[in-house]
Amino acid sequence: MAEFTLRIRRYDPQSGEAPYWDEHTVELEPHRSVLEGILQAKAKNDGSIGVRCSCRAAICGSCGVRINGKPGLACHTHLDSALASATDGVIEVEPMGNMPVIRDLIVDMDAVHWKKIQRVTPWLIGKEPVPEREYIVDRLSMVDVTQTMACIQCGACVGDCLSLEVDPLFVGPAALAKAYRFVGDPRDAMQAERLKDLAEDPHGIYDCTHCFKCIETCPKGVAPMNQIMRLRRRAGQDHHIEDQN
Repeated sequence: MAEFTLRIRRYDPQSGEAPYWDEHTVELEPHRSVLEGILQAKAKNDGSIGVRCSCRAAICGSCGVRINGKPGLACHTHLDSALASATDGVIEVEPMGNMPVIRDLIVDMDAVHWKKIQRVTPWLIGKEPVPEREYIVDRLSMVDVTQTMACIQCGACVGDCLSLEVDPLFVGPAALAKAYRFVGDPRDAMQAERLKDLAEDPHGIYDCTHCFKCIETCPKGVAPMNQIMRLRRRAGQDHHIEDQN
């Protein structure tokens, strides 16, 4: 066992009080997660600490927070690793950015993240006529979209996106990566319409500032900025074809 000090950012918008830092000392094995440290502090010291979690296996994305100023999954960050990146021997945990805080470490993902995901029509629109048997997709086409399919919707890229800080209306890295999931899928019937929509939207694919934050923070290697660049290339190719016609 070892002792770790967690400095948790506390804030209750309904109280009318300003955010403040709250320190708790926990005893856990160094390889245990920051999430386990937060839950121990909640169980033993202060049951009012607000934190969202579910699978504890880096699959659901619920426990996204900022640890020592960088977005990450609390369940996927070891205490010893977090301590190594701390500046004063204290592990700082705060809510993700670019989203309203509901309470303490819990942010309103519906207001920003999920709203933007819905903006890009996040489902496959099948072609007509519907085939009698299953669609057959070539291997290379599926490899092209596999990276985007790894997204667990944790919102880490959204929370650290500098483009969103400048323009809150920016569609955002997670939503645009999701858009490429269907633009790159040959079974989708609305590929051209999706590209045209996101290219003409002033807050769409050309609003990205290439800050690389979404690539650095994604815990699953989705690299949303790369998917945005792919959307741009596809949009440019379609525009070139239209000009030729």
